[in-house]
Amino acid sequence: VVPSDQELSVTKILRKTTHLLTRYFGGIFAQVTVITIIVFIGLSLIGVQNALLIAFFAALVNLIPYLGPIFGGLFGLFMTITANIDMPFEGFIAPLLWKVALVFVVMQLIDNFLIQPFIFSNSVRAHPLEIFFVVLIGAKLGGIVGMIIAIPSYTVLRVIASVLLAESTIVQKLTRSINQDE
Repeated sequence: VVPSDQELSVTKILRKTTHLLTRYFGGIFAQVTVITIIVFIGLSLIGVQNALLIAFFAALVNLIPYLGPIFGGLFGLFMTITANIDMPFEGFIAPLLWKVALVFVVMQLIDNFLIQPFIFSNSVRAHPLEIFFVVLIGAKLGGIVGMIIAIPSYTVLRVIASVLLAESTIVQKLTRSINQDE
């Protein structure tokens, strides 16, 4: 499909891209797992029914930037209300809802300041600040969809640049970390 003189470069691009994107999606799996565990433990400690279901749903929708954590939290609150509909609101449900909301706030803080920067920067071998700017640019260019595809797209572009523009000093500095595996 490609000219013979470009075969080696294309093979190198495909190999590096596959490696880094596999690490990225592994990082997403790790993020979902860790968030599920955090929310499950928090909700179980305060006695919420269906804690595992709520935690897993919250972890999955958390992958959607901005709106995902809100949907996950609202789902948790809704499930808590419906599971305790026969209980008095002011004496039981309201305090429980505050505790559920606190679990989700704590989870978001842990996710935003510890899990995401660590997992995503290590999985695609980019600095956390780099990832932050890439997601912001993705948001500006494509909204929520742009944010979701920003990191994988940036990863592919970095790999292509590292192979095809290897002599450029700027490209060498930006792609130094992805060449660690070689």
